[in-house]
Amino acid sequence: MVSLLKLANITEEGVEFENPYDGKKLLLTPEESIGLQNTIGADIMMQLDDVVSSLVEGPRVEEAMYRSIRWLDRSIKANKNPEKQNLFPIVQGGLDPELRKISAIELTKRDAPGYAIGGLSGGEKKDSFWRMVKLSAQTLPEAKPKYCMGVGYAEDLVVCSALGVDMYDCVFPTRTAVSI
Repeated sequence: MVSLLKLANITEEGVEFENPYDGKKLLLTPEESIGLQNTIGADIMMQLDDVVSSLVEGPRVEEAMYRSIRWLDRSIKANKNPEKQNLFPIVQGGLDPELRKISAIELTKRDAPGYAIGGLSGGEKKDSFWRMVKLSAQTLPEAKPKYCMGVGYAEDLVVCSALGVDMYDCVFPTRTAVSI
């Protein structure tokens, strides 16, 4: 979703995307997102979250963090297979340590099977990125898997693993393979 933010309008209802080819609108709600993931039988599902660039500061970051928590609650209610499909909440809060702590603490109240660390890898400095990963991982339950979204550089994989992260994903390997 991060790569499509220029084509999106985020409201409390969900994220409305504009097709760049024909201009048609598509609304993706938290419930629809979970429904699609239920349908394909995903083992690990991600909630729809309100993503802002990690370089954004101020009230928009707080708004996105709290909206992501509200959307998580809607996602939990929409999950038709909670025994078989694992819904991972996504920690948000940008580069604000207090917002990140609030987010992680609120998410752990939902006792999920694992947790994702999101809203990073968007152009921030490495030391800021690693500090937020460390803070998020330390605030989340130690015994639960932690998944860092959008991390694909070898250096980040090593450092984030040392900081307590267990799983990763990224478009970097695919984009790199395609450009070769």
